Amino acid sequence: MQLFQFIWPGAMATQAIYVAATLGVADHLHPTPRSIGELAAATHTHAESLRRLLRSLKSVGIFSEDAAGKFQNTPMSDCLRHDHPQSIRAWAIFLSSPFFWKSLGALHETVMTGETAVDRLFGKPFFKYLAEHSDAAAIFNAAMGSGSAMIAPLVVSGYDFSKFMRIVDVGGGNGTLLRGILAANPQARGVLFDLPEVVATAKVDAEIIGGDFFDAIPAGGDAYILKGVVHDWSTPDAVRILKNCRSAIRPDGTLFLVEGVLPSGESNPGDFMDVLMMTLTGGQERTESGFRSLLSDAGFSLQRVIPLGPTSLLECKPV
Repeated sequence: MQLFQFIWPGAMATQAIYVAATLGVADHLHPTPRSIGELAAATHTHAESLRRLLRSLKSVGIFSEDAAGKFQNTPMSDCLRHDHPQSIRAWAIFLSSPFFWKSLGALHETVMTGETAVDRLFGKPFFKYLAEHSDAAAIFNAAMGSGSAMIAPLVVSGYDFSKFMRIVDVGGGNGTLLRGILAANPQARGVLFDLPEVVATAKVDAEIIGGDFFDAIPAGGDAYILKGVVHDWSTPDAVRILKNCRSAIRPDGTLFLVEGVLPSGESNPGDFMDVLMMTLTGGQERTESGFRSLLSDAGFSLQRVIPLGPTSLLECKPV
């Protein structure tokens, strides 16, 4: 029965949450409950089909229904609102988007062949596909921004950045993490660096530079931070990125990686992320010893690992 709970209703719940998120049901239910007729009109959907969808989600605590038959938000469905401070709506959409779902559906072939699903299905690597498909890129970038919004308070409270004067966020997306760090450290100037089409939508009071971290990284920072970048890449590619950081960083600077760290020799939910990286990008999750080896190859020494709830902050020094 425990195994069955992973199979059912898990698969259906994921897609049901995706539909509710794309329709903005949680937004329509805030701040007052609505009847199914009102919701159907607001979302341009078939009323009875929408009712059945919401009742299925109600069974797992996502949305509720009062005695008058009006639906309302629960603490969980509140997190599907676009304006909720801990919103995961963007993740709900990304993790069930057609592009993602099709890629994950090819996991069997990846395990059989060792070939990344995206490369096989679409004939190009994950990030090149995004660069050529703005709709998929917008969904992915929104999810990354949402993830940064959840992580930023943990990073800011978990480390004192007050000694740094120039903080460079490498692969920083729309600048959500950098914005949080700078808000808590007004003495610092920030540099946001990512692909030109990514930083075009950035909203952060910082120097914004478009470029490719495989070519070069803006120099002169005393702090460089990469959130969720290293795990996207194979070891040779990750070393290449980190070597470019090593070339750019000041001799007395500090490199920070915000990454999940797998416990050595133990199973962990992070192993599912490892399978996801294997499927999408060809990257991987790593243990602390794995990070030490990777950083050493790139000219850095891992000083300490600071646990931050679902992730960790790795403090590194150039050697």
